[in-house]
Amino acid sequence: MKRRPKFDPAWRAHVDGHRNGVVLTIADIRAGTVAEEDIDKLQNFCLFALALMQMEGPQKWALAKVNAEIMSLNLENQ
Repeated sequence: MKRRPKFDPAWRAHVDGHRNGVVLTIADIRAGTVAEEDIDKLQNFCLFALALMQMEGPQKWALAKVNAEIMSLNLENQ
């Protein structure tokens, strides 16, 4: 059985920062007020995520997808 990686608060903060940036950029897109720089950042982030998807394979991607769906539900409930 694989061990879960140890909790790293610095990494968690880094991930949370990216998540907040993505959510804010999408909100700006919906409002029609997004900055070009933010669209570029979102594009780079999506391409990076796709590269990770290819590297890690379908099993880890399926777990990440479930995690993302849970995060999305949490955002809706806030």
